[in-house]
Amino acid sequence: MTEIALMFMIGFLVGLVMRPKNKDLQKQIKIYNRTYQKYKKEIKYYKELCSWHVEQKRKTDDQKETT
Repeated sequence: MTEIALMFMIGFLVGLVMRPKNKDLQKQIKIYNRTYQKYKKEIKYYKELCSWHVEQKRKTDDQKETT
């Protein structure tokens, strides 16, 4: 039983020492926000592109039906 408690304490101490520090938290948040904005722009672009393709498909389908 003492072996398990000892291993638990050693594991806890190693985890405490190796845990990520908040020194780079601001840098990580900045990178996250930049990446988020980039992906947001890309999603908007592809939504507009898909809408454009759907409109073009409708136009060509309408032209085929009238001829």
